[in-house]
Amino acid sequence: MDFKNMKESEDQNNSKDKNLQKLVKEVADSKKHRKNSEEQKLLEDEHEGQQLLTEERDTELINNLTEEIKLMQDKLLRAVAESENIRSRMNKKVEEARDYSIVGFAKDLLPVIDNFSRALSHVPENINDDTKIIIDGVRMIKEELISIFKNHGIESIEPKEGEGFDYNNHHAISQIITDQYEEGTIVSTMQVGYKIKDRLLRPASVAVAKK
Repeated sequence: MDFKNMKESEDQNNSKDKNLQKLVKEVADSKKHRKNSEEQKLLEDEHEGQQLLTEERDTELINNLTEEIKLMQDKLLRAVAESENIRSRMNKKVEEARDYSIVGFAKDLLPVIDNFSRALSHVPENINDDTKIIIDGVRMIKEELISIFKNHGIESIEPKEGEGFDYNNHHAISQIITDQYEEGTIVSTMQVGYKIKDRLLRPASVAVAKK
């Protein structure tokens, strides 16, 4: 073999070696790239898993806090409602105490007004001036007492003849046989009744019609 052929053979061998080295390097780079990609994917998957776990924990925490807030709001609303009910009951009791504080005193005065009414209903027609002055004084005292009663919410119960009998405000003390009024209606009032607002002090004593 001459020098030229030897040179060509050597060049071919060198070229093959270079190609082989290049191929080996490409294979190594490919493996390294694939390994890096796999590691990167593992890291991304791990990060994603941790992120999902964190989100789940955050969601659970938020749900728990939301539930606790709802329970606290419910307790607060109940407490406010109960407080309002207590305040309303207290105000009602104070109002009732104010309205009905004179019930006992008013009941004690009813016989006084009754006596004045009886006295005035039996005044004779012909009276002298001195007696008239006394009668006028009794009438004025009675009217003053009635005015005081009205100022304190006390009203008289004076049913009219022919009016229907009311078990809540009337007390039947007798029955009168008559065709002038319907049965069960009031024929006459024997004693005036009184009430303070919605509380009965004394029912009106009446006579009712009977067929």
